[in-house]
Amino acid sequence: MNNANKQKNETFQLYWFEPQSNKYFPAGVAFHDEQFGEYRLKIDMYPDNQYYLKALNSTDETVSYRVEVVVKKNGKFHQRKVVGEGYSSSQTNGDIIMSLGPYTKKLLLGGK
Repeated sequence: MNNANKQKNETFQLYWFEPQSNKYFPAGVAFHDEQFGEYRLKIDMYPDNQYYLKALNSTDETVSYRVEVVVKKNGKFHQRKVVGEGYSSSQTNGDIIMSLGPYTKKLLLGGK
């Protein structure tokens, strides 16, 4: 297996993070797609939805992201809609912390 295939198939754990209690709960997995420079998120609570995490820009040590969901019409791809945002920095130890819609818990991509 060459390095390109190894990177493309690399998986990361997703966790729901409760900032007030500092507790983590398993949330799913993410797959990094090197070709498109984005992550595909498989969130356990929403197994039928397709979510993507895409880097937007970086300033100094912070990288900004947006979370998108695939919208289908008649069972076929129609568009992607933004449903959240995220960031990573040296303060997050490289983990990506995301805010999704109305949820108070944060979605965390990376290690605990």
